[in-house]
Formats: sequence, structure tokens, C-alpha cells
Amino acid sequence: MYIGSRRRRNRGNSIAWVALFLIGAILLGGYAVVQERLGRGVRLGSANVTPLPTVTPTRAVEDFVALAQQAYQQGDYRSAISFYEQAARRRPNDARLYAEPARLMVFLGQAPKAEQRARRALEIDASSVFARAVLCMALDWQGRVAEALTECRAAVEMDPNSSIARAYLSEALTDSGDFGGAREQARRALELDPQNADAMRNLGYSYEIAGDYSQSIYYYEEALKLNPNMPHVLISIGRAYTILGQPPKSVLYYKRAIEIDPQNAEAHDRMGGAYIAIGEYDLARAALNKAIELDPMRPSAFTRRGLLNFQQRRYESSVDDYVRAITTSQIVSGNISAADYLYLGFAYQWTDRCEEAVEAWNQALILAPGDESISQNVAVGLRRCGR
Repeated sequence: MYIGSRRRRNRGNSIAWVALFLIGAILLGGYAVVQERLGRGVRLGSANVTPLPTVTPTRAVEDFVALAQQAYQQGDYRSAISFYEQAARRRPNDARLYAEPARLMVFLGQAPKAEQRARRALEIDASSVFARAVLCMALDWQGRVAEALTECRAAVEMDPNSSIARAYLSEALTDSGDFGGAREQARRALELDPQNADAMRNLGYSYEIAGDYSQSIYYYEEALKLNPNMPHVLISIGRAYTILGQPPKSVLYYKRAIEIDPQNAEAHDRMGGAYIAIGEYDLARAALNKAIELDPMRPSAFTRRGLLNFQQRRYESSVDDYVRAITTSQIVSGNISAADYLYLGFAYQWTDRCEEAVEAWNQALILAPGDESISQNVAVGLRRCGR
């Protein structure tokens, strides 16, 4: 009786253990399936364990705006634009998130794109003074000065205490030839906001366009004290030093701009021109090639390389570059100078293409009808071609 009871208990214990084993196996298998579907599967007997994903909270709009502002202070306009765009995707009805990157696009030479963004901002909020002021600047940088003045004056009328509206009105007034009015607006903007680097920049710009390059450099340097990482201001200083006949100084400022923004085609382009003036032709070619690589639709890079090729007696290459400059300028509404057509004519002449040379020289005379130097050089070219 005792033996039989023990056997029955042993058999019951075995059944219980088997049941527990089966339940554990089922639970373990189910867990493995769930983990596999979640992408956290583990292969038994394998050293390659799939790491658990890190859960990161979705960034808020304010986080992207903060990152954009930080990038702007560092002079990284491209990253700042990207952060603003990410913020706009999360809050598509915020006009400021379209106007802020539009402003930076202007500084990167993307004025048509900036105009689109600014107009989008005004579609969202027609009362946005900032968006209207940015639209003014975008129009001005495209040479549409009358339209720009209309927008900036409307922005100032909407808010007479808007420092940014007065700063951009100053720039448009400079381009209209009203230097006194431009300086008055820039100074008024600085009274409203002494930290407005754009107002200080545009004060310098009014002196540059008026031909007072030393004074323009002074105010550009003052703008850099407010924000030292502004590539477009560094380029402006370099441009002024080039006109003052100090290309080595220009190169230093262009290099600083490139250190901040290596993708800045204008900085590479203008540095190439400065190197040509110094006689550093290899460095000039490298800079101009980089400018063209970054922006294949930049006419000035082609005209500068055309000049470089002419000076190195690479006349066929010079013709190719000048022709490409003319073609791209027609697409992007760029300007080809009388001097460019003059050099193109001589490049044609050196390659025995006098008919095309005469056409280029005639265009030079059309663009600069009262320029005695152009007329004299064209006369020399015509004699060489037997005309």
C-alpha cells in the first residue's frame, strides 16, 4: 500500500514537471517571436546579438529653432536653413519658419528661392513685418529695386519700430542711389536695435556703393564685432580691398569666409580673381574650378577663368569659358561686362576667328559706348583682323 502510493505520487510529479516544462517552452517561444518581430531577436549560439534600439523622443519645433539659431551664429547658414525647414514641416502654418530661412538663402546667393519662401510666409500671415522685410531684401538682391522699395516701405509703415525693416530699406535705398536716405535708415535701425548686424552691414554697403571703400570696411568690421561668423560680410570686405588694390588682404578675408562656409561659391570665385591680380595663377585656377564645381551656373567664375586662360595664352579655352559665361548669364540674368566681350574678341582673333571677334567687339562698344579705353582696344583688334 505504501509502495503503490509512492509510485502514484512519483508519476504525478513527473507529469507536473513535464507540464511546467511545456508551459515554459511555450512562453519562451512566444517571447522569442515577439522579440523577433520587434527587431530585437537573439540567435542562440551566435555571437552577433542585435542591439536594442535607442528610443529618442521626437524633437519639438523649438528644439529645431534653437539649433538653427546656433548654426546661424556659427556662420553655418546651410545647416540653419535645414533646421528651419524641419521645424516648418512640424509646424507648417508658422510664417516665421519660412521667413527665417529665406533671409539666410539671400546671403547664400539664392535670392529667387528666398523670394518664394518669403511669399509663402506672407500667404500664411500677411501681417508679418519680418516676412515682408525679407521679401524686400530678396527682391533687391535680384536687382528688382523698385519692387523691393515698395515692400520695405510697407513693412516700415506696418511697424515703424521694426529695426530689420529699416535695415533692409537702407539696402534697397542704396541700390536706388539714395545714399543719404540709406544711411539715415541704417542708423535709425541701429538706434532701435544696436545689435542689428544687418543694419551695420548695410551702413557699410551704402559707403561701398558710394565709392568710399575705407569707410565701408570700417562698418563691415563693426558688423563682424556683432557677429564674427558672417561669410557674406567677410566677402564684402574682401571685395572692398580688391577695389582698393590690395588683393593679398582680400585673399585673407575670402579664406576666412571659406573656413566658415566651404561651399561658398562666391568666396572661391572672388578669391580666384584676387589670385589673378597677385599673379598666383595656379591658385587662381584651383579656386575658380572649385567655384564652378559648386555653382556651374555662376557667370563670373567663367569670365574670370576666361581671363586667366587668356593671360596664359590658352585662347581656345578662354573662348570656351567666355561663351559659357554668356550662356549661363542668359539663364540666370547675370551680367557680362564690356571688358569680357573685349577679351572674348581678342581670344577669337588669336584663334583666327575674326568674324566672331568683330561681333564680340561690337557688343563691347554697345555696352560701353563712352569708354575711350574700350574704343581704342577695339580699334586695335579691328586692325589685326584687317578691318
